[in-house]
Amino acid sequence: MTKIFLDSNIFLRAFLQDNDQSSSVKQLLEVIEEGRFSPYTSSIVLIEISFVLSRTYKKTREEIIDYLESILETRNITILEETDSPLALMYYKKSGIKFSDCLIASQVSQEMILITFDRDFSKIKGFTTKTPAEILVTES
Repeated sequence: MTKIFLDSNIFLRAFLQDNDQSSSVKQLLEVIEEGRFSPYTSSIVLIEISFVLSRTYKKTREEIIDYLESILETRNITILEETDSPLALMYYKKSGIKFSDCLIASQVSQEMILITFDRDFSKIKGFTTKTPAEILVTES
């Protein structure tokens, strides 16, 4: 089964349904619930989601808790806790992307596909990134 790591923007599009990316995210989450992918995310992603929902979208604490709980209820999701800080710092030095994304990148193993709309991740060598639409096409 294909292992996929879900970035924060995937969950944000699902919750907010605020642009045309939301429909492909909805389809991907439905396929995950059918058990066709092995989903992963991380505590760093949860932190980013909480921050963006609070600061940018002015969501209440209760709304944020509901969103985070729904992530934890995703079928077979694994939440990764450990980061490789030296590796993240190396990515940060070489790629020029934000440090939190470098921490996330340090959590994505070689056999995982990072599902994201953030094209900055492509500046880091060593792992595969796809959008929800791209993974749905390649895995169908």
